[in-house]
Amino acid sequence: MNGRTEAPHALWPLELEGALLERLALGDLDDVDDFITRMNILHLLAIREADGLGAFLGGRVRLFPHQLHVAERASATDPVRWLLADEVGLGKTIEASLILNRLVHAGKVNRCLVVAPETLTVQWLGELWRKYHQVFTLLDSERLGDVARDFGEDFNPFELHRRTVISLEMLMARPHLTEQAVRAGIDLLVVDEAQHLRRPPGHPGEAGWRAVSPIAAEGRHVLLLSATPLEDDAHGFFRLLQLLRPQEFPEDLSFETRLAEGTPLPACTSSTRRSDIGGLPPRVGLPIELLSPKSAKLRDAVEKAVRSLPAPNVVVQREKVDKVRRALASGAALSAALGADDGGLRPQLQAMDAADARIEWLLAHAPTWRTAREKTLIFVADRETLEMVRTALSNRAHLASGVFHEDLTSARRDTEVARFRELDGPSLLVSTECGGEGRNFEFCKRLVLFDLPWKPSVVEQRIGRLDRIGRRIPVDIVYFRPPGGIGRDVVRLFEALGVFREPLAGLETQLAHIEGALEEIALDPNASLSDERFTALIAETREARTRIREAAYQQLHRDPYRAEMGPSILARVPPELDELNQEIVVTASIGLGFTIAHPRGHRVFSIELGNGSLVDGLPGVPGGSGYVGTFDREEAVANEAIDFFSSGHPLVEGIFAHYEESPLGRAVRFEIAIGQDVGEGIVAIYKDGPAFEVVALDDKGQVRLDWAEAVLQRPIGARPIAKASEHDGWKTMVRQLGERLDPARRLHALAAIKVRPAH
Repeated sequence: MNGRTEAPHALWPLELEGALLERLALGDLDDVDDFITRMNILHLLAIREADGLGAFLGGRVRLFPHQLHVAERASATDPVRWLLADEVGLGKTIEASLILNRLVHAGKVNRCLVVAPETLTVQWLGELWRKYHQVFTLLDSERLGDVARDFGEDFNPFELHRRTVISLEMLMARPHLTEQAVRAGIDLLVVDEAQHLRRPPGHPGEAGWRAVSPIAAEGRHVLLLSATPLEDDAHGFFRLLQLLRPQEFPEDLSFETRLAEGTPLPACTSSTRRSDIGGLPPRVGLPIELLSPKSAKLRDAVEKAVRSLPAPNVVVQREKVDKVRRALASGAALSAALGADDGGLRPQLQAMDAADARIEWLLAHAPTWRTAREKTLIFVADRETLEMVRTALSNRAHLASGVFHEDLTSARRDTEVARFRELDGPSLLVSTECGGEGRNFEFCKRLVLFDLPWKPSVVEQRIGRLDRIGRRIPVDIVYFRPPGGIGRDVVRLFEALGVFREPLAGLETQLAHIEGALEEIALDPNASLSDERFTALIAETREARTRIREAAYQQLHRDPYRAEMGPSILARVPPELDELNQEIVVTASIGLGFTIAHPRGHRVFSIELGNGSLVDGLPGVPGGSGYVGTFDREEAVANEAIDFFSSGHPLVEGIFAHYEESPLGRAVRFEIAIGQDVGEGIVAIYKDGPAFEVVALDDKGQVRLDWAEAVLQRPIGARPIAKASEHDGWKTMVRQLGERLDPARRLHALAAIKVRPAH
């Protein structure tokens, strides 16, 4: 435009094919090492797409075939609108993250919104960053206040923050946020614990449903996560399907008729069970008999006193049931629920807690666990019981313990869990029920059920915190057998149902009547669980699978993962992926002048874009950035304090993007040994998406498949050729052979080669 003369490579990427031919003919050559790195990048990009699995391999997670199966199956639909309903502990969050990661890197998603219970929002935030290098923003009250202060009360926070995590409670409390999310346009909506979205028949939907359904209706991709989509009834399951496929499940649809007719559901659900993956380490129930006569006498007296309270109406009956539950949990829990008229019970409650045989058992064993550096999770139902247990451990055994309850901030809960996870952190963590949903404590040696909820599904949620995919040792489940009363009945029922031996496996609905039966007994001071009633309850549970629910369950499990699929799925995971990734990143970093430290004998690297860097930065990586991480998946999973240099990591993607945008390694000459052959010619590299092709021509213009195959080999046996003179025929050969290349295809790189015999 201004009359200046520029070298062809300075016009990059304009006139690409002509520029590469001229550079090659004129001897304006790149370093062969850069060409080798470029070829390795092409190999890696192709491998990452290996039979569709490549885009799922970048996360800091162990590769379990059932998760890859589900993620691949869900991602095969467009748009992706899927219900992930694996049993507790099999990795629904990982499956959702695999799908999210693939959609983001494929450029199909711009705005993402993750909706989760408030107790899980910070965990989602951390998991997306630590495992998948995805930066999301938590839209809590503080961040929403910042947006309003900086941009005005009416500014849409989803316009400012394109990838966000928000609590379901926040959406329910501020309905205008749902409207703002719809206006911004959400490309991918992820809803964790989606069973909280309820819409009974003939009802417009509870608050959670109303907060999420407009976003699901307007969004393109939707993932719903729920281990218990059928916990309430078959309608609850189909309501979730309506969020995913409203056109296929209209309002006037009779679910019962459709199931009875066997009409197939659209492919939008998956639900893997433990039996499908060959099982997990066993659950080991460890019952502790409470034999202290003093403790038993005090507990029995308190239970009888509470069960004798009058309950003239439904409201008082509910209060009475709650008091009986609390009496079985602890005196402290019951004391918090007493009114002024019940004050006479307080001295009895204090005496009961002071002689609690469960506390004595904990105090006797917890020091041994600490010495053995074993982690123990203690579950309680109520905050007051939690404080009682922690106080006893601290004052009487001088043991520090972590804490997890609903009154802590999300950040504080995450801090408590992180500290508990550390080897030198507390050996005990005491949690209320809010730790029973979504949290992962698979590193714990044992679970102590200090009290037992009357709802079996809540007990299953507690056990599910330890009984998870990736666990390699049995799950020790400590529970206490009271000498009598309702507490003894609860234990008898749960033991007969096998709750301490195996997961409920979707039986939540069939077990719902257990809680009702226990409440009936609690209201009648003279009632007890007779042998006849006990037998009847167990029989009802085993026979309770209705035709509708059985049909729904079978529909949910269409085309399930099976254990025999595992080897073939894992066989599609390229074994050289991590090794090749390391070779590329390290070689490229050295070539770009980055500072690299790699202690001998360790799998950890330090890479810094320091003062000696030959580039100011990389796409997405500013100058001066530094990283400490590993290329080894097992090392990355074991040590989340360091980075995982894998697909999706800023440094890795920055290097790939740099080579994609720059002229490095696109025009080279090299010598290569191939059999007993001798000759010279050119090699053209074409790239189309993740796939690439090598075309070789000899100096007579003949296509040489053997030469192309040799260039495709890893490692390439290429070595530089000294710069040729203007009279050695290179210029003429390159230009003549260049005319034989396909003009309809865009060159990615071009090489002039000299072939010599292999020795």
